[in-house]
Amino acid sequence: MKETTEVYQPIDANLREELLAYAANRKYVSIQYFTDIREYTSTRAVIKEIRATNEAELLILNTGEEIRLDRIIRVEGKPAPGFEDYFACAC
Repeated sequence: MKETTEVYQPIDANLREELLAYAANRKYVSIQYFTDIREYTSTRAVIKEIRATNEAELLILNTGEEIRLDRIIRVEGKPAPGFEDYFACAC
């Protein structure tokens, strides 16, 4: 059986600050991310907080979802660092 946990990779400080600003404003934001089984998904929710655990930093949403920060692909249509070309067409 393949192990689904990966070592947490710290995210760009600017993205973290942007997420904290969204949390402070308590407004709904769209978030696209990978689940822990590498499944692409999206949600629209209010960011309650960013919580650090021993394994990773998590985005805690008002829906109860917890998203690892290093699995975020886009927030409000803006690509996370490292995912700028993720949706580029190689047509």
